[in-house]
Amino acid sequence: MAEKYFDFDGISEFAKEVALKELGETPENVTNGLRELKRLLQLETNISVPIDNELWLMNFLRFCKFNPESAKQKIFRYLNLKKSLNFAESFQYDDTNLPKAKGMFSGLKQRDKLGRRVMITRLEQWDPKILDKYLILNITYPTVNLLRLEPDTQINGWIYILDCKGLNYTHVLTITPRFIKTMIDFIIHFLPIRARGYHIVNNPFFFQPIFKLTKQFLPEEYRSLIMMHGKNISELHRYIAPECLPECYGGTAEDAELPLEETYSVVKKYENTLKHFLECEIKDT
Repeated sequence: MAEKYFDFDGISEFAKEVALKELGETPENVTNGLRELKRLLQLETNISVPIDNELWLMNFLRFCKFNPESAKQKIFRYLNLKKSLNFAESFQYDDTNLPKAKGMFSGLKQRDKLGRRVMITRLEQWDPKILDKYLILNITYPTVNLLRLEPDTQINGWIYILDCKGLNYTHVLTITPRFIKTMIDFIIHFLPIRARGYHIVNNPFFFQPIFKLTKQFLPEEYRSLIMMHGKNISELHRYIAPECLPECYGGTAEDAELPLEETYSVVKKYENTLKHFLECEIKDT
């Protein structure tokens, strides 16, 4: 049932307009971009990438607005981080840790009015004594890559909501500088998905030091994408229409969320596709 909320085939008319306007995606640029990126990658002897998988290549070309050289550099950064982020070395379907994250992660079933995916994390549902902070990355890695299979998501990008309701000092002590840097490396430097906004809601006063620390690791262009709304949920509606949001965020959408557990059923079905999609590495020299 969850599969019906994903768009793996084709591109919507809305996304085609966005691709043309924001990314310069024309038939000529697609043809030339793919040809040049393949040529550049074939010259590199220390990498193994799915060079014939055009959806994989298009993911990087779209992210880099069809600049083949920039796309190649992004691929190298991706491969280097893939090696250092040990959870990303290879894809293996594993749902054994899902119960530890019950209620913590979800996504909206429908895209927002600008065609963007909206993902939600609720810290209230996270018990660091049960779910190790680095296991969070293992658990979310498969579903995030599922979004990379969607052409519309490659084009329109995603929005992330971090709900800090229930944040306590145990969480604060768990969120170390090293962990913050790992999360930023994963979300910003590693994933070739266009970030369209990071919205923090229900954040208490003691969240400010965490945010201040986080900003130190953020590239300048990403700092403007982060908005802290506190308990002023109506402020969130300036960026995401209430019709798209669940009631808990002042929205009017019914049965709006798709829990991570249900998404994993789609991950299971596309396990082989994801394995091939993620078969790439930078070789030791």
